[in-house]
Amino acid sequence: MLLLKVYSNKNTFKTVEFNRHGLNFILACQKEPKSTDKGKTYNGVGKSLLVRIIHFCMGANARGYKSFCENLPGWEFYVDFLIENEVHTVKRTTDNPNKIYLDDEEYTVERFNSRMQRMCFNIPDGISNLTFRSLFPFFIRPNASAYKDYDNPTNFKKDYQKILNNAFLLGLDIFLAQDKAEPKQEKDRIKELENSIKKEDFFRDYFFGDKDVTLTVLDLEEQIKRLDENLKEFKVAEDYEDIQIEADRIERKLFSMNNEIILLQNNIERIDESLEIKASIGKDDVLAIYEEAKVYFSENLTKTLDEIQEFYDTLLARRKKRLLEQKNKLLLEKEKKEVEVEKLQKEFNGLMKYLGDHQALDVFIALSNRSAELKAQRDNLIKFHNLQQECKEKIRQIERKQLESTEMTEKYLKEMQSEIGELIDYFRRLAKRFYPSSVSGLSVENNDGDNQLRYNIEAKIESDSSDGINNVKIFFYDLTILFKGHMKSLTTCCNISC
Repeated sequence: MLLLKVYSNKNTFKTVEFNRHGLNFILACQKEPKSTDKGKTYNGVGKSLLVRIIHFCMGANARGYKSFCENLPGWEFYVDFLIENEVHTVKRTTDNPNKIYLDDEEYTVERFNSRMQRMCFNIPDGISNLTFRSLFPFFIRPNASAYKDYDNPTNFKKDYQKILNNAFLLGLDIFLAQDKAEPKQEKDRIKELENSIKKEDFFRDYFFGDKDVTLTVLDLEEQIKRLDENLKEFKVAEDYEDIQIEADRIERKLFSMNNEIILLQNNIERIDESLEIKASIGKDDVLAIYEEAKVYFSENLTKTLDEIQEFYDTLLARRKKRLLEQKNKLLLEKEKKEVEVEKLQKEFNGLMKYLGDHQALDVFIALSNRSAELKAQRDNLIKFHNLQQECKEKIRQIERKQLESTEMTEKYLKEMQSEIGELIDYFRRLAKRFYPSSVSGLSVENNDGDNQLRYNIEAKIESDSSDGINNVKIFFYDLTILFKGHMKSLTTCCNISC
């Protein structure tokens, strides 16, 4: 890819044309070097703006250009570029930044970037985290933060993404890089799964306590077996509660009627006692007492005593009759209640026998739920145990694969010594021209640590802590990628330090 021209629909924008051969440098000339007037210095002449416009046309996210578009309504920007001797034109407008036109064909930003990726980079199938927008900034760094680190102009959030993009541009085997990252990601996922399980109250004791999964499963199996056997013999009475209520009612009635029978029996016994009571002194006894006292009784008095005796006998006879009538009445009432009590007792006994032979539906449900709960615990423990074994086996497989990948990478780097050496020598020659006394170079090594990074890629110039040396290092690294890296057809004129 060769940038040819940047222009706009506005006459106030000065068209920027690039040379078709060699590198292009954008320089800002200061008309009055001694002036402190900001308008006469090299600041603000449009270098950074030009870079932003190029990125805008080349599929940058519209969110980063919100203010840019709001302050430039009605503007259209164009970039002409050359790929494989064919000129293409891209247009993007500030009024509708979500659309990009490539050779007058409308694209969404996502589709445009996919098209540019196919046109510019030979990214193999099955490789993720490599895109046109992740690679393009290495050739035209978009902003000041892109010049902080030589290997991270896109501000990658993950080190794996940074290594993968750098490895691709330097021509290293990116499948080896992915082959280390994916097992490590899987290993981390398994560890995370184990940690999440460890936090569950049910499993915590099996990780940190003295509980044994196998023994617990056996114990649960025994409990489940007993419960299931009981449930098979379980006779459910759906009307159990109604029958229980009826039995309770009859029991209360029996208690009350038995009390009534006892009271009737007590009354009958009191009547019997009353019937046994007789007069202790009769008329003859009275006469004998008076004779002993030599008291004279007139004929009238004797007659009166006979009348009293007769009256008293009559009174006793009536009382006896009344008591007998009351007794008979109580006996009949007692007999009637005893018959009713006997009937109720039989009914009560039948209900109690039914309740003894059957169980309530809610009891059956409770036992069924308990059985289901124990089965769930057993199944969870079995799954947990199997998962533990599976995780251990997967981790062993991953570690074997990581070891194999490390050995394969060592072999690959040895076989690629000449190609990698060319990268190293090119960077070192550039650095030596500026800093002949400084130790400098580009190193590519195998990373055999327990991480996602396949390569250790380091560009170094001794005493590179200063901003000046760091900027030069970035420039040399970008040139190394540009001229010695592995691309499809990307040759740019905008790999510049402005």
